[in-house]
Amino acid sequence: MKRRNAVKRRRAVVCKVRGRRCKSLFPIKAFIGFCPVLFCVLFFAFSSFADAHNENEKYYASVYVESGDTLWDISDSYCSVDFSSRDEFIKEVMQLNHLTSPEIHSGCYIIVPYYDAKPL
Repeated sequence: MKRRNAVKRRRAVVCKVRGRRCKSLFPIKAFIGFCPVLFCVLFFAFSSFADAHNENEKYYASVYVESGDTLWDISDSYCSVDFSSRDEFIKEVMQLNHLTSPEIHSGCYIIVPYYDAKPL
């Protein structure tokens, strides 16, 4: 009888120790299980955030220069908020067309960058 009680007590102690050990590892196991889920959520959230800001793509158009046109007039039509300033847009047009001055001549074509969701 005493022996059976001793075995039962030993089993109870072992169960309590195992129970404590399992409970003490629970936060660690939960954290390790939660990390991949958190990573996936953040990854998809930031990738969709980046896609939302990059909706407009950069395209190039060939524009016929008519009499009286200036780069500033053309920039009114093609410069958008995607460019930091109007001067930046004009500098890029000059660079694309190998211009040394902002003067353009009628009857010529110039390449102009623009941002849009779809090409013109």
